[in-house]
Amino acid sequence: MSRFIVNAAGQSDQGKVRTLNQDYFLVNHQLHLYAVADGVESVKYSEVASKMAVELLEKMVKDLNLNTDATPPFEDFPGLPLEVRSLKYAMREVNRQIYKLGRENPKYRGFGTTLTAVWIREGRAYIGHIGDSRGYLIRKSLVQQLTSDHTTLAEKIPDRPRDIELYQEENNISEHELSRALGVNPDVQVQLGSGALASGDRFVLCTDGLYSQLRNFEIAQAALQNKPPAACMKLIQLANQRGGKDNIAVVVVEIE
Repeated sequence: MSRFIVNAAGQSDQGKVRTLNQDYFLVNHQLHLYAVADGVESVKYSEVASKMAVELLEKMVKDLNLNTDATPPFEDFPGLPLEVRSLKYAMREVNRQIYKLGRENPKYRGFGTTLTAVWIREGRAYIGHIGDSRGYLIRKSLVQQLTSDHTTLAEKIPDRPRDIELYQEENNISEHELSRALGVNPDVQVQLGSGALASGDRFVLCTDGLYSQLRNFEIAQAALQNKPPAACMKLIQLANQRGGKDNIAVVVVEIE
């Protein structure tokens, strides 16, 4: 795990308005894999999709063989670093399985979820993202949004994150209010990125129930002034104090 020490925590909360919590998070200390997922609110049973997303992602990454470059799906993405190909494959496979369940069981037809993940490996962070949850990097008190919001409004005004390598191609998936989500289509475009770690970095992954209520500097302040478990509690507390209009999931990762 190189010279860095990684501390992380996550928390989910129903908020003050919703009757059901559709937001899930993943913190796997062994894999150094972290994620948040937000079920599509307008479709019933989307909490099943978000729970599946984090659980399947964890299983997919755990089962990958990164000691060789021979795992069959990897050959589909030539030219990308091994970890980027791995994350791309894993997230597309998660999408395939959620979509398959929706097609096979009418109860789940049309359900879906966002998924935003960071995977820390050998001194680098690898980002995989679908939907409108967000991933932030806080470095030297500066906040950088690493992900793009996959909504029809946001994608009309491209604003690609800076200072991180991005791997992205065009797609022909039809746009809705949420223009990209897991489980809605048989395949999905994954926003991918990677960047070198620095001591003192903080990563914050969160669903829209958090960032819609807080300013970026408030997110950074909570992450920098508290250890990850306390930072998660503080961020959720702040969002709920502002009305808690939506479910909230947040993961804070500290690099030492």
